[in-house]
Amino acid sequence: MSAQTVVVDVSRPIGTIRPLHGVNNGPVGYGSLVDVSPQYQDIGVPYVRLHDSNWPHPREVDIPQVFPNFDADPEDPASYDFRRTDTYLQQITDTGARIIYRLGVSIEHTRDKFYTDPPADFDRWARICLGIVRHYHDGWAGGYQNRVAYWEIWNEADIGERMWSGTPEQYFALYETTAKLLKRVLPDIKVGGPATARYEPPQPAAGFLERFLAHCRAHDCPLDFVSWHKYTTDPGVIEAHARDVHDLCVRYGYADVESHLNEWNYGPADWAIWGPGKEHARRRAFELQKNEEGASFVAATLTRLQDVPVDVAAYYDGQPSTLFCGLFDYYGVPQKTFYAMKAFHELLAYSSRVKGSVAGESNGLTCLGAADPATGETALLLTRFGGDAGNVEVRVDGIPEGADLTYTVTLVDRNSTYVQIERGPLERHGTATLTTHMDSHAIALVRVARR
Repeated sequence: MSAQTVVVDVSRPIGTIRPLHGVNNGPVGYGSLVDVSPQYQDIGVPYVRLHDSNWPHPREVDIPQVFPNFDADPEDPASYDFRRTDTYLQQITDTGARIIYRLGVSIEHTRDKFYTDPPADFDRWARICLGIVRHYHDGWAGGYQNRVAYWEIWNEADIGERMWSGTPEQYFALYETTAKLLKRVLPDIKVGGPATARYEPPQPAAGFLERFLAHCRAHDCPLDFVSWHKYTTDPGVIEAHARDVHDLCVRYGYADVESHLNEWNYGPADWAIWGPGKEHARRRAFELQKNEEGASFVAATLTRLQDVPVDVAAYYDGQPSTLFCGLFDYYGVPQKTFYAMKAFHELLAYSSRVKGSVAGESNGLTCLGAADPATGETALLLTRFGGDAGNVEVRVDGIPEGADLTYTVTLVDRNSTYVQIERGPLERHGTATLTTHMDSHAIALVRVARR
């Protein structure tokens, strides 16, 4: 097919690029033997959500690890063991990321469940949570000041006994009890939930998220953010769900509540990859998250999220020791998907987002542009997720008169991992054109800079 044309006008700012490339969990694995903190800093991870930390053997974050004896006194600092969690959070904050702390437990796929029953006493559980929040918010029990940005109550109570063996109504009651106590004592913190996994567009029968919002409205529950998850092979599904969640919040009077997509990754929601005989399908599914296909999915999703009502997003997972980590292998080696995040992060260095459009049929191509309109310096994230391989012609309009600029193209595809493949001068006449080849799954970072 003939070359596709992408047009970017650096003289037309349309806001700023939002840093939506947060991740779940900290930069260490295997008891801190593998540490990818420099890579977290390299891509400027803005938020780290804590859920399934060091899974499947959590030693920190979860309530039973921090407060091992449920019958102990929640007002007594000696009832808590903050040591491992203090260290874990310090390793995260040292990278510059802010923390989203999930109050609850990690997922349990084992036959026997140990921690996913509703707490025996909701009031006591809420007081335990208050002790944890006070430790990381106002220094209680030898703690820290304002270490956590958001406090999330439980995770995926809508998926059954792997996360919650009780009823939805029991979860709503736990949320209400805990959120009201936390906000009454510490009104400046941000509290939310329900970290729903199975959100679907509004149906004749209200779904879990809608029932949660209805409960919060009816019982005047504090709600600073609504959190939801999506695993899919189509970036458009995430975009559509973001709009649906926002519309649902508006319907229940929560138009100004933040929307957090705090788990997402490349893959079907219910993979048929578990059990005997599925090992090859399992390996393929998780390797796709690491290669050019998963990388282009991430770049395309980060591009499309810029135009939907999402305030915080967290890719699942960042820790270099889980199946779901598409950023690193088990040894901490950055994978192609890491470089999708790195390319996206490059755009955050520019003062403005600028208008970019793909002419004609998209053929799987998206464009996200950032620039300094005064100088014409520009960064473009071009992503092809699916579609046919072919040349892409990039036209940069609005270059200031007399600007002396050069360009580079850095590529991620099957054969390249963040490799600079082109460079050269640009004309000085207000418009510049360059052409690069992109495979069916590829990312091209185009940078225009002063000579």
